[in-house]
Amino acid sequence: MPPDHTPHPVELGIQRIYILPSKIGTAFAILVVILLLISINYNNPPGYLLTFLLAGLGLVSLFHTHRGLSGLLVNHVPSAPVFAGGRAQFPIIVANPGQKSRYAIQVGWTRTGDAPLMDIPPGSEVTFHLSLQTQTRGELRPKRVVVTTIFPLSLFRAWSWVELPLRCLVYPAPVPAALPVAATVRSGDAASPSQRKEGDEFEGLRAYRLGDSLRRIAWKAVARRTELVSKDYAGVAESREVVLDWDDLIDEDLETKLAKLCRLALDAETAGNIYSLRVPGRRVNPGSGLPHLHACLRLLALFPTTPRSS
Repeated sequence: MPPDHTPHPVELGIQRIYILPSKIGTAFAILVVILLLISINYNNPPGYLLTFLLAGLGLVSLFHTHRGLSGLLVNHVPSAPVFAGGRAQFPIIVANPGQKSRYAIQVGWTRTGDAPLMDIPPGSEVTFHLSLQTQTRGELRPKRVVVTTIFPLSLFRAWSWVELPLRCLVYPAPVPAALPVAATVRSGDAASPSQRKEGDEFEGLRAYRLGDSLRRIAWKAVARRTELVSKDYAGVAESREVVLDWDDLIDEDLETKLAKLCRLALDAETAGNIYSLRVPGRRVNPGSGLPHLHACLRLLALFPTTPRSS
C-alpha cells in the first residue's frame, strides 16, 4: 500500500489542549511567592515591582505555550509491515496551517518522553517518526499519541492527546535461513517458466534458473563460460507449483509452523518460483511477486491462535 495521508486530520482545538506548570515552572512559582512574602514583610516597592514583573512574565508564558498547539493539524502515514521482533515505525505528520511559526513541538507516546523537539514554519508540516518494539505477530494498534510543547520559557507544558487509526501488520519471525524446511512440489496447478515439455523446438540458451533439470543444462556451453546456462524450448509450459502446505509440517506447534511457512514464502519469492499457501480454512492462490508475498505473509500474521480445521 503506498503511503498516503488520512483523509481527515485531527485539529488541536482549544478545548482539547491541557496545560500545567513544568518542574521549572513550579520552581519559578515558588520563587515568585517567596519574593512576594519578602516584599510584604519589608514593604519594599522594588520587591513588589520585581515580583509582579515576574508574575506577568509567567502569565504571558502561559498564554503563548497554550497558543503553541492551538490550530495544529495531526495526521499519519500508513505503517510498513515488519517481522516480529523488529521495530514498528509510525510516521506522524503535524501541519501548521497558520501564519506564525510553532516552536519546540514534540510528538511521542507519553507527555514526558525524550522525542526530539521540532519547529514548524507557517504553512508547512513536519513528520515525526515514532516506533514501538514488536514481540508477537498480528496487528499492532497503538491507542493514541500526545503532542506537547514547552515553548517559550519552559515554565509550562501544554499537551493534547490525539487518537489516530494507527496500525502496523507484524509478520511472524521466519526461522533461520539455514534451517532445512521442506516444501511440496505439485503438478497441474500453475505454470513455471523452468518446466517445459520435452521435444519442443529448441529456441536457444538462457541463464540457469533454480529448479531446471540437469538434462536441460547446456554442458558444452558451460565449458566455455563461467556461469550455468540452460536450453530453452518453444512450447507450452508444463504445470508446476510450489505448495506451502500447513499439513506438510507435522509435530510442530502453531507458531513454529507459521515461522517455517514464513521462511518458505520468503525463499520461494527469492528463488523466483510460483507458489501457493495453504493453511486450515484459507488459501492463497498460486502467484509470485511482492504483492503475492505480502498476501501470504498477511495471512500468516493474522492466522488465529486456534486454527480452524481444513
